[in-house]
Amino acid sequence: MPRSRDVILPPFWVLVERHGDELLAHARRMAGDQHAEDVLQDALLRALRAYPRLRHAEHLRAWLYRVTTTTAIDLHRARRRELPTDEVPAVPTHDTYDEGAFEALIAPLSDGAQT
Repeated sequence: MPRSRDVILPPFWVLVERHGDELLAHARRMAGDQHAEDVLQDALLRALRAYPRLRHAEHLRAWLYRVTTTTAIDLHRARRRELPTDEVPAVPTHDTYDEGAFEALIAPLSDGAQT
């Protein structure tokens, strides 16, 4: 019986060729047409990085689907943090600058430090 280290995995590009189209369709369902290719590209990169550490060669298709799903969820979470708005943010402006205001604020501090 082979040990977990003796697992022979097919070359990664074989998995991409075999499942790439269906993973893209899955990414479209998860993230929409606008983000599907980015999701799939990121998912395949994540999968490629993890591939040498896999301890089994079973269910590789399901594993690729899980990586793609997780990537789409991560993208969705990141996009939810962004708050799109049609309003331009207000730029803070100061009409006047009182040069003595800062010195007036720190004057009591320096008096107390000398005692």
